[in-house]
Amino acid sequence: KEPLKEAPLPEIRVEESLPEYKFIGEAFNCYLLVEYEGAMLVIDKHAAHERVIFEDLKRITERDGRVASQSLLLPITVLLSPDELACAEEYKAELELVGFDFELLEGCANITAIPSSIGSMEAESLFVKMVDDIIEGKGNPDVTEKIRREQALYQIACKAAIKGGRVYDRSVHEWIIKKVLELTDVIVCPHGRPI
Repeated sequence: KEPLKEAPLPEIRVEESLPEYKFIGEAFNCYLLVEYEGAMLVIDKHAAHERVIFEDLKRITERDGRVASQSLLLPITVLLSPDELACAEEYKAELELVGFDFELLEGCANITAIPSSIGSMEAESLFVKMVDDIIEGKGNPDVTEKIRREQALYQIACKAAIKGGRVYDRSVHEWIIKKVLELTDVIVCPHGRPI
């Protein structure tokens, strides 16, 4: 009988692991306290989560050319002023690139798809805020399409991020801590608030 031959083992890649850290706890349901490399980090959980979402949205937009959308079973009807209607019509393509699909009717917009990272409860206010921001910056030649799109991603990330002052499961906190430690060069949220 021929002896059994061992199958070659697959090559195992060991990813660089994060340095040791210890999650101490949470202060005021807003700040995560972490022991890390001989220091204590105080992480603003909303700002950190907002930045993580923003980085993901930016990466997806660069790859796919637009933010992923989720279709709605029933459209969300948003009342708009005449200026907002005109702006939404003029910048429809830009609003679609950040995940909104909609049709304009007299005095309103029927939103049929929203950015996949936000819930339907935030969609109406976010849509109106984006339109109003475009109106405010429309006459400013320094506000380019790329900057406007990035500002829209900021707003989507803010609406989608967990909120300070609310209680979340420890696993959510651990996930945020790991993401912050992975993004070593990122120290502020998209709006500039320190993480």
